[in-house]
Amino acid sequence: MSGKRLRSLPLPGALSRVLILLLVLASLAVVRALPGLRGEPVQAASPVTLSVSGMSATISNGLFTIKFNSSGTGYSLVWQGKELIGPAKGFYSSINGGTGFSPTQLTVVTNTSSLVDIAYISSWGELHYVVRSGVSGLYSYFLATGIGTVGEFRTLYRVDGSIFRTGYNGVETAIAFPTLSQIQSATVLQDSTYQLSDGTIYTKYDAATYLMSQDLLHGVYGNGYGVWLISPSHEYNNGGPLKQDLTVHVDSSNGDAVVLNMLISAHFGTPEVAIPNGKLFGPWFVYFNNGSISDAQAQAALQQQQWPYSWLSNPAYPLSRATVTGTLRLADGRPAAGAQITLAQPGGDVYAQGAGYIFTTVADSAGNFTLRQVRPGSYSLYAWANGGSIGDITDQYELDNVNVTGTSTSLGTLTWTPVRYSTLLWQIGTADRKAAEFRLGNLPRQYGLWNQVPANLTYTIGSSTPANNWYYAQTAVGTWNVNFSVSQSYSGDAHLTVALAGMTRTAAVTLRVNGTAIGSYPAYTNDAAIYRSANQSGSYHLMVFTFPASLLKIGTNTLAFAMTSVSGGGGAMYDTVKLEVGPQVTGGGTTSTPTPTPTPTPTARPTATATPTPTATAGSACHVSYSVSSQWPGGFTASITLTNSGTTTVNGWTLTFVFSAGQTVTQGWNATFSQQGSQVSASSLSYNAVLAPGTSTTLGFNGTWTTTNPAPASFALNGQSCALS
Repeated sequence: MSGKRLRSLPLPGALSRVLILLLVLASLAVVRALPGLRGEPVQAASPVTLSVSGMSATISNGLFTIKFNSSGTGYSLVWQGKELIGPAKGFYSSINGGTGFSPTQLTVVTNTSSLVDIAYISSWGELHYVVRSGVSGLYSYFLATGIGTVGEFRTLYRVDGSIFRTGYNGVETAIAFPTLSQIQSATVLQDSTYQLSDGTIYTKYDAATYLMSQDLLHGVYGNGYGVWLISPSHEYNNGGPLKQDLTVHVDSSNGDAVVLNMLISAHFGTPEVAIPNGKLFGPWFVYFNNGSISDAQAQAALQQQQWPYSWLSNPAYPLSRATVTGTLRLADGRPAAGAQITLAQPGGDVYAQGAGYIFTTVADSAGNFTLRQVRPGSYSLYAWANGGSIGDITDQYELDNVNVTGTSTSLGTLTWTPVRYSTLLWQIGTADRKAAEFRLGNLPRQYGLWNQVPANLTYTIGSSTPANNWYYAQTAVGTWNVNFSVSQSYSGDAHLTVALAGMTRTAAVTLRVNGTAIGSYPAYTNDAAIYRSANQSGSYHLMVFTFPASLLKIGTNTLAFAMTSVSGGGGAMYDTVKLEVGPQVTGGGTTSTPTPTPTPTPTARPTATATPTPTATAGSACHVSYSVSSQWPGGFTASITLTNSGTTTVNGWTLTFVFSAGQTVTQGWNATFSQQGSQVSASSLSYNAVLAPGTSTTLGFNGTWTTTNPAPASFALNGQSCALS
């Protein structure tokens, strides 16, 4: 679809960032001088008053008055004498796109002159509204008691669209809203996406952002008024640091200006979430001001400083929290510079999580990391590359059984041992789970961007560049050729790693090396990223295609990415592509050496009882390579490469094997490990569950041994025996 995008005013360059900083500093000075604006009570502030009639409530603090009806909906907001909700739908909550919150009870939790906390209670849980004396805004939080499994859970703040004509999402400062009449006369392109009569395109998806890194503040403003959502923490959201979601838009049916608070959602490929009873979402802060962005930014910074809020006393909201520190280094000696470090629940795929709490940060240039305000509990620590000096690493690090207690938890120095092979022939892009370094990947979100991608291209290693010659996504039927030179012949296997930043709709891609097919992309679940304006990521997928290195020839070679079919607005979004040859030089997975425990010194491996290697049977649908990459007294690290050698795609797998000498698995990665006696099971994670014919995945574990450490004699994939090498 051609057409102009309804553009906003993006944040400008370095000079303007300096001006914005000066504005923020000036606003901070004003806010410090006016405690009521910075979210703290003033001595002369009016008391908070509460009036309740049945299940209706009115709360006022002299700065604003808000009224709630028996459905728990805020239907009137008067700020400094101006009605801001008016004909709009107001403040409310919903699940799965439409089912509304239906309370059966209104409870007054706190009613003092300095703070009022009321809770509307339904079968889902408790939706709280909090007003403090002298504070120009409304706090809210939700305690789940029975909401169950949801694809979407949100609160909405819908205000008068005739007042609030512009949106802000933390990335773009002036998102212009079309009028209701413009939308009603527009051509509908897809859900919530319209081509206006002048050719410009408006869609709410252009205003999406990455929650944990970009969404401290978003809101709507206009005519001297502003309503802003401030989220000092996103610990309760699903999806982790790569989660994107909606922020602001104008409603196409009535023209309401909408501020969204997406607590849980399946947008951009995250799955449904089973919300456990007792989980607390929030608090978040809905701030009211005169429409000043710089004042709202200053307010957001101050609210973040106050987190966790001392005024909230609830067993599900611990005020005593910990700082978690550590240092992550690669086994080859490199610091894990810039790595994304995340605390979440066990299970391998942070993007699929949402039942628990998630905390994330970025390591510094030395691999040091600090996670602040972490709730006490048991977590797994995950890490993946964010490009830079470790941008060749596509594996994920995982350390289980991280127990966070007290005020500080030190994990010491951790060692990350990713899968690598002796020779890296070339790499396109950098491993960071995003497509930002590729052509069109650094542009603002915009509908129809995929139409600018050529169906056919040639990328020449050594002269082409990711920014100019490789696009963020392959979106049309055609062939992308990678030409490269090889100066010598290779024996054994070659390994092509394709890391997808997303996969939208159905895109069939076959890979060929010098005309020989080596594999195809599986039919991954649609993440809706490309046609919903995302141009950096959706749902991440990692594939390794292993093929005979003899397919490579001295001189010029061609690797073809042949897309034979793709649905409109769909395609494969790329993170990085790399080609390696030679033997594995470091084991798969991770090892951890927390201080003060000394790092085990590897010793000569004891002679193990010979274990016969099973003979591959004709028609084996899987192939397993098992190796012990390091061993020391009482412990070892093992790597397993599982290859689908059959002719059909495997969608979800469990690999089983038996230890014969009493070994035990203590920690695993790239699979969920369990052990009953000598029987070990390793089950797939969401990002490696699909194995197309010819593709491989690598998993690994740390274990213990006593007298000997023989390799397992056999492996079975989903109950069928695998060939061994």
